[in-house]
Amino acid sequence: MKARIKSSQPKERIIAAAKREFSELGFSGARMSGIARRASVNKALIHYYFKDKDTLYREVLKRIFTGTGAASYLPDYFGKWELSPSQKLYICIYFIVNIFLKATDPDALRIIFWEIAEGRKNLDTLVMEYNVPRQKVLAEVVREGIKKKEFESRYPLLSVMNIISFILIYIINREIYNGRSVFLEIYGDADEKDVFEFVLDFVFKSLKPKNRGLEIPRIPDDLKTLLEELLRVLIEKKDEGANEEIFKHIEHILKS
Repeated sequence: MKARIKSSQPKERIIAAAKREFSELGFSGARMSGIARRASVNKALIHYYFKDKDTLYREVLKRIFTGTGAASYLPDYFGKWELSPSQKLYICIYFIVNIFLKATDPDALRIIFWEIAEGRKNLDTLVMEYNVPRQKVLAEVVREGIKKKEFESRYPLLSVMNIISFILIYIINREIYNGRSVFLEIYGDADEKDVFEFVLDFVFKSLKPKNRGLEIPRIPDDLKTLLEELLRVLIEKKDEGANEEIFKHIEHILKS
């Protein structure tokens, strides 16, 4: 028997149920009747909120790519913080790596795999609309560091992909080989802190100017505490108001 989805809001229950159905069966195999059973609603209520299965599927995909709460607004705040390029890059890596490590949704990964297998009907559009702008923000941090001679790279966009690709493949393999010894054989016994420090070290070494050092920047203790708290809230997917309050505290400290 398929697990029922618990939520007080029927629309959110339907979306959560659809996400589970699409992750297990793909778009082609998913059925509105199956989603209704998982959500403990009738099909008529699903059609009240969503015109058809395709509309519901696009809503699920959109949420996978946009996230919830303040996670989707992080790039906007990077631009407001008065930090050196190295400090900005550290913060970017901190969130990218730790959100992948601590908040990856296995159902979301499976839906993306299904989307690729079923012909990429929506994937390219979503990547262009949501992922590419975020990657451009990160590329601007790298370009700013190059301009200020903190970094050296002929290929800012490739530097960005260097940051993202390792952790993405690591997470995908962790999901594929979940609980199997082969994952340990591939990656060793590194814990999440080790993975973060490896990515940090690798990225800063790759951007090091010739004949000059590039140290991993120091982040003030009070800022680090706030970043840890923000990460915790993002992982727990608290309401947007709580996230906004944390951002206000961060901005106050950075601009004081």
